Amino acid sequence: MMSICGNHALRELSSPGKSGSVFFLSQDDRFMIKTLRKSEFYICSLSHRIPLNHYHVRTYENMLITKFFGLHRIMPSSGQKFRFVVIGNMFCTELRIHRRYDLKGSSLGHSADKVEIDENTILNDLDLNYQYYLEPSW
Repeated sequence: MMSICGNHALRELSSPGKSGSVFFLSQDDRFMIKTLRKSEFYICSLSHRIPLNHYHVRTYENMLITKFFGLHRIMPSSGQKFRFVVIGNMFCTELRIHRRYDLKGSSLGHSADKVEIDENTILNDLDLNYQYYLEPSW
C-alpha cells in the first residue's frame, strides 16, 4: 500500500494508449494505475470479474495475465468523476523479458508497426506467432 500511498508521487507514463487512458507507475514500479472510461469501468465492475481474477491470482501465483488490486471511482469537490484500476506491473521483475505483448483479444489492426523488433518493442495480437514452452508448474 505504501508503494502507492507513500510520500512519493506517482509517475505518469509518457505515451498513453490509443484509448486515451493515462497510466501512472508507483515509485517502486510494482503497481500501475490506469484511468478508465465509463464503459471500461462498467465492464471491469461486473460482479464476477474481479473475484474470478482474485481467485486465479491466489491459485496460480506465477500467472502471466494482469493482476487486479482495486477498481475505484472518486469524485473530488470539482465534481468530475475519475475512474481507475490498480494493477500489478508485470514488467517489474529481475528476470530478463525477451518479448512484451499488449494483447487485446482481437486481430483487427493489432500488429506491431516496427520492422526491427527488440526487447523494448511492444508486440500485439497478430505478432503472437511464437511457440512458448513453459515448465509443468506453470
